[in-house]
Amino acid sequence: MVRGTIKSASSSSLVVTTPSGDVTVAVIPPLQVYARQPATLADVKNGTFIGVTTVKQPDGSEKATEIHIFPEEMRGLGEGSRMMNGPGSGGGGNRMTNGAVSHSGMMNGTAGPSRMSNGNVTNATGSTLEVQYAGGSQQVTVPPNTRVTQLKPVSKQLATGDQVVVTAKKAADGTLSTNRVMLAGGRR
Repeated sequence: MVRGTIKSASSSSLVVTTPSGDVTVAVIPPLQVYARQPATLADVKNGTFIGVTTVKQPDGSEKATEIHIFPEEMRGLGEGSRMMNGPGSGGGGNRMTNGAVSHSGMMNGTAGPSRMSNGNVTNATGSTLEVQYAGGSQQVTVPPNTRVTQLKPVSKQLATGDQVVVTAKKAADGTLSTNRVMLAGGRR
């Protein structure tokens, strides 16, 4: 994942300014650009691949602060659970977990450090989700006011200043290439 701001964009490459410097990514046509659009908890259905940002509660449970629904073609993106670090990650206590939701129920809690869980929804009837991923799962409490968005393909030319997350593949020679870019903020 390359996170940063578009410095330049052409039909053959993107130059993304990151905290550690400029990164060039070759474009593999056709390039698909995705943007977050509003959704609701009703859109989180069993089998849906999602990302859930959570905060750890005093009792050790995780409370959702955001849910992101991924399109089917992005199923499996970043699957697993890991700490989020760096600018725009939400701070040092954040965790990202990508996987499949398998169970839901109702609970509430108080805020603490954040965690991110991405997965497939297997049961979304209540306010608790179980996000399953290769090697584990995460139970997540979902308050009724949780922000829900979905990534949708958009027709947009990338431009200087766009904040993006590029899902790049690294070749044996170290070069990066992509056919997908997610708008992370800024202009849409």
